[in-house]
Order: sequence, then C-alpha cells, then structure tokens
Amino acid sequence: MAERRRHKKRIQEVGEPSKEEKAVAKFLRFNCPTKSTNMMGHRVDYFIASKAVDCLLDSKWAKAKKGEEALFTTRESVVDYCNRLLKKQFFHRALKVMKMKYEKDIKKEKKKKK
Repeated sequence: MAERRRHKKRIQEVGEPSKEEKAVAKFLRFNCPTKSTNMMGHRVDYFIASKAVDCLLDSKWAKAKKGEEALFTTRESVVDYCNRLLKKQFFHRALKVMKMKYEKDIKKEKKKKK
C-alpha cells in the first residue's frame, strides 16, 4: 500500500504538462523514426534516443524566431528536456533483452559446422 501512495505523490509532484511539452511530445511521436516490437504480448513502438535528439535539433524549437530564444540550443539542452518529459511519463525507459540460446542448440550448430 505504501508504494501506491508514494507513486501517487510522485505523479502529483511532477504536475501537469504544459502546451509546449505536449507539442514537443507530439512532434517526437510522429516525426522521430520508430521501430515496432512485441513486449510482454503487446505491440509497442520504440525510438532511439540519439535519433530523437537529432530530430529535435532539426525542429522549429531549435531555430530562434525574432525576439525569442530557441528552446533547444545544444544536445545537452535537448537531453535535459527529454528527461523532463520522461518524468512526466510521456514515454518510459525499457531495456532490450536478447534471448539466450540453449546449450543444446549451440551443440547442434557446432555439429553442423563440422
């Protein structure tokens, strides 16, 4: 029960996303190159962080308008902004786990090579 309470507090501390954050997340969703895979039986789309950073550096938020500052100036500023989006749960981090071959399969492959 305590975990649930802590999780709810953590969500409330982050606060509501601004219009700008929603717009950046929507831009990433539709313009960043993605790949699809199955994760625990569900089809999910994922992206590579370096490609997302490149995509945001080429976006309209990286180019300054007259009288305004650019939102993204360096790669580090983009990474900080993406970390903020990560905390606001626009996307989540996952690790890729490679399937291990069983020892029997490895022995069969060695016999075939001989």
